[in-house]
Amino acid sequence: MGRTIKLLLYFFAYQLAFMGVAICGYMLYQGSYEVPQTPDSLYTNLIMLAQILSTAAVGIHLLVGKYVGLDQKTWGYHHSPKLLATSVVFILAMGLWTNYFNELADLPNNMQEAFEMIMRNPLGIIAVVIMAPIVEELLFRGAIQGHLLRKWKHPAGAIVLSSLIFGVVHGNWVQAPFAFVTGLALGWMYYRTGSLLPGILMHFVNNSAAVASFLLADDPNATMVSTYGQTGAALMAAGGMALTIICVLFIQKKLVPQPAVWHQPAQAETIEIENNTLSSQTHSHNENI
Repeated sequence: MGRTIKLLLYFFAYQLAFMGVAICGYMLYQGSYEVPQTPDSLYTNLIMLAQILSTAAVGIHLLVGKYVGLDQKTWGYHHSPKLLATSVVFILAMGLWTNYFNELADLPNNMQEAFEMIMRNPLGIIAVVIMAPIVEELLFRGAIQGHLLRKWKHPAGAIVLSSLIFGVVHGNWVQAPFAFVTGLALGWMYYRTGSLLPGILMHFVNNSAAVASFLLADDPNATMVSTYGQTGAALMAAGGMALTIICVLFIQKKLVPQPAVWHQPAQAETIEIENNTLSSQTHSHNENI
């Protein structure tokens, strides 16, 4: 768990650093010490740019620090092209029933204004559609779940914990359950394939669908029930659940019959083991003296 906590601290530290620079720079430029109550275009663009840069910094840190490898296994594609096509259907089908149950739960949305600001800004769309799928898969699946899969005997625990963290980190009550369930699907795909590519594609499709539905809808705040009626929304959710099950069975039995091998430590873990061993040997030598 120590590594997981450390990686999360890095994640939040980069966000705070870049956001702090953006906000302070705006205040200096405006000659004011107050954050604007109604953000203007300059403030919004600076915040969105800081989000992109902080996300990129996390990704670079993970790669340079060897928390996620650059090898063919992690980034390559070793399975039938049908896997990528099925993964797209998988995540879209999940969206039907997860959104429906989210509506039924009627959880508070404490980030509605921020969400709309992001969706209406080109830099925000880049952050959501491009940067988030790549870097969040690097962090939550590649670095955190990958490490737990190599450390723990039961893969389900690693998938559930990384998905729970993924949900909580989103920081929004209405978004957390959906992110958790989506994280389970992404984590399961990473466990089965050993590659980040299917998860990145699923994440990209999921976020792109959310942005497209917001921008193209006559009423961005419309729900499935208000659009299709209670019966129609329920039937769509049921169809999505059935299609989700079919995709899982098809992937497990036909496309990826055997999970990836997870006993080989990542390079960063090997370095940590070597450092810990050296430290223990030095400590033992000093005690003998």
